[in-house]
Amino acid sequence: MDDVADGERPPRRGAILVVEDRDDVRQGMAQLLELHGYLVVDAAAGEQALDHLRADPDGFALLLLDLRMPGPVDGSAVRRNQLKSPDLADIPTVVVTATEPDGTTRAQLRADAWIEKPFRFDDLLSVVRQYVTPNS
Repeated sequence: MDDVADGERPPRRGAILVVEDRDDVRQGMAQLLELHGYLVVDAAAGEQALDHLRADPDGFALLLLDLRMPGPVDGSAVRRNQLKSPDLADIPTVVVTATEPDGTTRAQLRADAWIEKPFRFDDLLSVVRQYVTPNS
């Protein structure tokens, strides 16, 4: 797991978009974050994630993004679209994945942090707290 470099950005307010195709993992992450005072929006597919982001680009404080998802728009495609859009490129993005991409792909994704599956909830919360201020 990579940590945020000291002095980057202060935590933001807003929703966390959890993008994960596995229902149990997505719902578990959402419940954990909500229990700790975060507003969560979830998406089971890349297309749905992009729809959420485009509908309210200023409403999201963080994107938790799985890379491997079925369908035409996987997590890498979501990130590429996000980086191309001036409205979305500044939303911090944490890649949550079980597969380690090669160095070139990892560099192209320019994620703010990486969390390897399986992860401990404490580790996820620690990373989230670096980017997002809870609503409660």
